[in-house]
Amino acid sequence: TGSNSGIGLELLKKLSKENNIIALVNKSSGNIEIKENIRIIQRNFENLEFDEIFIKELNTFKPNILINSAANFGPENQSLENINTEDFQRIININVLSPLKLIQFCLEAHSLKQVVNMTSGMGSLTNGHKGGFYYYRTTKSMLNSISKNISFDLKKKKINIFCLQPGNVKTKMNRSGVVSPEFSAQKIINILAENNSNFSGKLVDINKNILQW
Repeated sequence: TGSNSGIGLELLKKLSKENNIIALVNKSSGNIEIKENIRIIQRNFENLEFDEIFIKELNTFKPNILINSAANFGPENQSLENINTEDFQRIININVLSPLKLIQFCLEAHSLKQVVNMTSGMGSLTNGHKGGFYYYRTTKSMLNSISKNISFDLKKKKINIFCLQPGNVKTKMNRSGVVSPEFSAQKIINILAENNSNFSGKLVDINKNILQW
């Protein structure tokens, strides 16, 4: 998911060299190079827009890796005084429930081997030393919790789920980032290639350090 920009786009570029890809985008797919092995599907994660046709296509494709990279930071003003439950639910749908639903759908194909949930240091409970940014911080904490919980169920199926913190990556959502999407994407691919079960259900950075939740 999130294949039209940032880390998601760089992962698509690198992985599509040797793999068939379903690239999920929210709006524009203009940044994606058209290739025979890339199937672009547009879906609105804000509304949890997953119909039976989409689910059937995923099952037919039989994905072995799911990378949940799409995320929304939310409105600029996320102070305690300005929390709006409708905005909050929209961000929960994108950052938490969509990844969860996609895992469910991919499991139905009985082909899944690895899941990556892209998280953020802003979702850390241990390292949280500031207030504000309620929508983004909370949804990333929720994604962390779900990743940990799912890991116990997926272990029985011999499926690894990696909750990855990609670093301070420079993207349209994080203009002040210092790490390039290309660099972070390659590090993530290295972790996928290693497929170390010791990292499954853990919060891990791109240098393979296990972090505190």
